[in-house]
Amino acid sequence: MNALILVGSPKGRVSASWMLGSRLAEGLRDHGVTVQYGMVHHELRSGEGTAKLLDLFDSSDLVVLAFPLYVDSLPAPLTRLLELAAERRGRTSAPGNPRLAVVVQCGFPEAHQCDTAIGICRRFAGSAGMGWAGALAMGMGGSLEGDFRRLPGGGKQILDALGKTAEALARGGDIPDEAKAVFARPLMPRWLYILTGNLGWRLKMRKNKARRPIGDRPYAQG
Repeated sequence: MNALILVGSPKGRVSASWMLGSRLAEGLRDHGVTVQYGMVHHELRSGEGTAKLLDLFDSSDLVVLAFPLYVDSLPAPLTRLLELAAERRGRTSAPGNPRLAVVVQCGFPEAHQCDTAIGICRRFAGSAGMGWAGALAMGMGGSLEGDFRRLPGGGKQILDALGKTAEALARGGDIPDEAKAVFARPLMPRWLYILTGNLGWRLKMRKNKARRPIGDRPYAQG
């Protein structure tokens, strides 16, 4: 089996999307899957890079979209790539292949905030004649800072979910419901996540010498 991990974050290889996607790739390789990566924001800037991604898309048995939630949806370059892939598939590809899976995370405390984006991806798979293998969604994505070991419990729940997902996808199956539930489980108490998030914003304000109070809305009407 050939798999393609498409990383949709503009941060590339220092992003939470890369962190999750590359760990899933390790699990797929452990089960005999050949894995390649596509860094969407970078590759889509040139015609050569775009053609490369589309060729990888067409030659894969499994495509995994790893991305952060942007305004209830996908990052714009990833949306554009899917539009190009759908147009191309309408002319050349057999239905049902490749299969599409999603790993999405958001900065909100709740994983269900990703539901609309997952619905968009599922609808894309159906309209493009691809198989739908399911999605992993997690909240509190702001906690992912380069190392699972920094998370409560060493990130065990995330690693377990990704491991179960890799095994199922490598067998040609869908993402298990058990993995979805574990992946969506809060990483810490909601109040603690909000507290540390607000503290992070204030530290960034101080670092960038932003003197305006964080609650100001200078462009609000009225």
